[in-house]
Amino acid sequence: MRSVTKTPEPDPTAAVRDYYERSAAREAERLGRPADGAVEWELHARALAEHLPPAPARILDNGGGPGPWTRWLAERGYRVTLTDLSPASLDIARERVARAPRRHAANVEAVMEADERDLGAFPDGSFDALLCLGPFYHLTTDTDRGRALQEAHRVLRPCGLL
Repeated sequence: MRSVTKTPEPDPTAAVRDYYERSAAREAERLGRPADGAVEWELHARALAEHLPPAPARILDNGGGPGPWTRWLAERGYRVTLTDLSPASLDIARERVARAPRRHAANVEAVMEADERDLGAFPDGSFDALLCLGPFYHLTTDTDRGRALQEAHRVLRPCGLL
């Protein structure tokens, strides 16, 4: 009798991490380029200004890459934690936070590696709002999307904004 060995499914997280490791510098500039992200930036900025709770609310910028929204929020007095899968993107974010005016940099509570499906580093009800402007379109299964959504709701305070 011949045994059949199944090849393990590729980890989609690894592919996403690898992509952003290779393109961290490009992604760090993308939202500022007129042909690439300027409209996206403006639309998100307007929506965030309109819907976020008032500063100094605590916000998790989950999957925030090199941190353009983390910096924007910190400049407006929010207390922000940035998470992402890509160490290269997080290095760019840390460098930019270090160069920011002290009063803004002080609003960035942490910059750390995390997977949106496992936010175990944070206790229940840690944040007033959670930005997730990228991670969900990288998740390819309903199971992964459901786990990420459960984790997002777990770390939000009651009536928190996702």
